[in-house]
Amino acid sequence: MLFMMRGAGITAMAAVALAALWLGADVQLADSGHLNGLFYTGSQVPLPPGSIADHTWRVRDAKGYDGQFYHLIAHDPLNRRSYLRFVDSARYRWRRIAIPALAFALGAGHEEAVDIAWVLIELLFVFLGARWLALYAESLGQPPLIGLAFLAVPGVAISLDRMLVDLPLVALTIGVFWFEKRNSRAALYTALAFAPLVRETGLLLIAAWCVCSFLRRDRRAVVAGLACTLPAAAWFLYVAIKTSPDPEPLVNLIPLAGLVEWTVHALREPVASWGPRANALLESFALIGIWLAVALSARVLWKARTAIREIPFPDMTAVVFALFAAMIGYQDIWATAYGLGRTLSPFLVALAVIALRERAWVWAVPVLSVVPRVALQMGAELRPR
Repeated sequence: MLFMMRGAGITAMAAVALAALWLGADVQLADSGHLNGLFYTGSQVPLPPGSIADHTWRVRDAKGYDGQFYHLIAHDPLNRRSYLRFVDSARYRWRRIAIPALAFALGAGHEEAVDIAWVLIELLFVFLGARWLALYAESLGQPPLIGLAFLAVPGVAISLDRMLVDLPLVALTIGVFWFEKRNSRAALYTALAFAPLVRETGLLLIAAWCVCSFLRRDRRAVVAGLACTLPAAAWFLYVAIKTSPDPEPLVNLIPLAGLVEWTVHALREPVASWGPRANALLESFALIGIWLAVALSARVLWKARTAIREIPFPDMTAVVFALFAAMIGYQDIWATAYGLGRTLSPFLVALAVIALRERAWVWAVPVLSVVPRVALQMGAELRPR
């Protein structure tokens, strides 16, 4: 426990305290004291009959949000009670089994215990993410209090607000950067293997690691990285056998088509009143940040063109995620800062880590550009819903 008394540990515990304070306020002020109100289950969303429907707190929003579906999976991770019939895009959601399965196991399948376990898992990853970021900052001669910035990452803040899986993936992203820096290969490969089961974009972390290792001619690292895909591959195959295909494709084969399409739409969308105009302005600011992130990733490749074998792991991660962002065609991701912010949080974190290393804060502008819109939304969340 001595590590907790040092700067990074104290920072991590402070981050957990702040996150817990937010969750407590959210539950009491917005959800009338109902913990599972954090999953933001819509008033018109069908639920399985029985205890799950009886104990789930519904918000006034008819549609709800993604956390409501992970809530169902956490109560039936192997679909023995056929809860997947009530999950939109079942294959898409069920692939992200790690956190729901862990909550189910820790809660021993009991209704309220599973919900409590989910919240505790989120707080555990707040601790890990903040601690790893603080340690990384310390190793670069920066103050460990930078670890508190973990809470401002869009995927972290949004996950705390809606009980999503993005927070653990952001923590693991920072973790793999730290493990690579200190050459902790066992921890690195464990995190890489776990990440795609949290969210399939974790595969991009493995891809970045394998590309870096290949360029460095480290064949063992390449093989080990490829082996990290096996647990996810096995689970994804099982899910593919048991579920119908995803209703809408995520990828557009025309690079940047999705981002360009939504940027044009955002510019043309008429906004009359001040409130929606402020929202639209902040949404546009977030989109500009993503464009800058893509441009900065291109700069990474340009700067590394004469020494490509020396490209750092966070930099390669940014490049790989930039390529992914360029191919996203699913417009629901681009439509809001909530969607693009949490989907691309590992990308934004990779650039922020470069900002720490280079002490050049332009690399942190993309993540900072998404924060205002997320903060505005979260400020409105502490009302009864």
